[in-house]
Amino acid sequence: MPLQSNCQSKTAEDSAGVMKLEKNGKMFSTTATLDDAMLATGFGTYNILHMLLSGLILMGVIMQSLAMGYILPAAQCDLELTLQQRGWLSATPFLAIILTSYVWGWLADTQGRRFVMLFSMTISSLFAVLASFSPEIISFATLSFISAVFMSGPTSVVYTYLGEFTNVQHRDKIVAFGSSFVGIGTVALPAVSWLILPLEISIPIDFLHITYRSWRLLVIAANLPLAIGFVLLLFAPESPKFLHACGKQEACLKVLRDMYAVNKRLHRDTYPIKSLLNEAETVKAMENRGIVAVLKSMQDQTAPLFKPPLLKWTFLVCFIQFGLFGTTNGFYVWFPSILNSLINHEGPAARLCDILDAERTLPANGTDVVCDDTINSATFELSIYIGLVFCSMYIIVGFIVDIVGKKSILITILTITGLCGFGAHLAPTQQIAVVLFAVFQMCGACIGLTNAVTVELFPTKYRAMAVCLSMMMGRVGSMTGSNLIGVFLSTNCGLSFYLFGGLIVACALLCFTLPGKRRSPAQLTKSNPTRNQTHEPA
Repeated sequence: MPLQSNCQSKTAEDSAGVMKLEKNGKMFSTTATLDDAMLATGFGTYNILHMLLSGLILMGVIMQSLAMGYILPAAQCDLELTLQQRGWLSATPFLAIILTSYVWGWLADTQGRRFVMLFSMTISSLFAVLASFSPEIISFATLSFISAVFMSGPTSVVYTYLGEFTNVQHRDKIVAFGSSFVGIGTVALPAVSWLILPLEISIPIDFLHITYRSWRLLVIAANLPLAIGFVLLLFAPESPKFLHACGKQEACLKVLRDMYAVNKRLHRDTYPIKSLLNEAETVKAMENRGIVAVLKSMQDQTAPLFKPPLLKWTFLVCFIQFGLFGTTNGFYVWFPSILNSLINHEGPAARLCDILDAERTLPANGTDVVCDDTINSATFELSIYIGLVFCSMYIIVGFIVDIVGKKSILITILTITGLCGFGAHLAPTQQIAVVLFAVFQMCGACIGLTNAVTVELFPTKYRAMAVCLSMMMGRVGSMTGSNLIGVFLSTNCGLSFYLFGGLIVACALLCFTLPGKRRSPAQLTKSNPTRNQTHEPA
């Protein structure tokens, strides 16, 4: 069936005049920009509940993305996996996101944020359940890849959906707190794995020729947050910014009235804004049907991102996300091995790479896998500790972002963590190296903050596409980083720390080009009252 845009090309009629009313001694304009209308809804319970919903979806995304790291060691006997097969199966979620983020971004900008997430989460959860019953590697890989393809839908859209429900005064903070669920996911996944994998489950399913064991249950458990998020999202509305960009004023005002009623604990009819000023730019509906119209729509959504004035911001956010994902996820894969080598070192104090070089061994045949599907509990404990540190950093950023500003936080964190990457290699003892290496990994706390920057820099009709492209580049960084670091650790250990430490410092330097803290909404409205200012680059 040909795909049609959910945005109908309709705009509200211009008001003959701007009426005002007096309420509690204050003057409110009955016609306002969307930013001012959202400020009138206040900030409170509605925004917090929406942040928790978006956070739950984010937690589901990170759990499904990283679950293979715990599933494959436990499944290697049942699926007869080699080391190479385990390697590319672990990369499946990242590859799916890279290949499909563009499409999901286009769909979100033309069909709606909520629609894309509901559709994609449904299919992703269904195929994850089917994958848990796979009898061999081909079916498991195919079903897991399809599940990951649809999992990339909420991955690409949820940050935009979260940011567009919060007014400009609190947007940075709420996105930062929502991002903390990424850290919570890195704690929840090893905790759930620790709970499920040791279970002695052995249920024969004869017609599939499999025995249902604990790792198969973990495949389903890792998708539970997405399934729960789907149910809760059924009761949530579409983004008011998307509705307004589509020209659906009444639908947008209904969402704003509901936000006002919950936050202010007042009747929705007392909401002072009665109409919204027209968007200067609206999401364009597809006038024709068929593949030509789809490709033309995708081109229209993408081309402006690679032309002035948006080109520099597209390059900036894509480069930063590439560096953050490449460093954080790249080293995260090797962190347990590195730490284990340092802890087991019994000789005199030495530098990190000297210890790794001394303890590095190469197996006679890299394709041979000893069929031992038990996982040491220390692996779960270590992963939980790392996740707790990540989560704490996200929460700290959430508390200070409104005070300090995104630009200052990004420059500070990226500079410090990048220099710690250099220091981890140069540290004279392994104890100091461990501390510096752990701090180096904290650059990942800037991923959510960079998404908050992206939401602010790009117009509404290109915003989801911009987030998707930057996240896609981030996943490219993840695959590039993990492979490069693996090569460098066995050939030139120090180069991996210099390269990625330098990459993070370069990201910090690029952040100097970001705009400073934005002016107050009142000032913005005075400067151009007929424009939704969040649709302009900050």
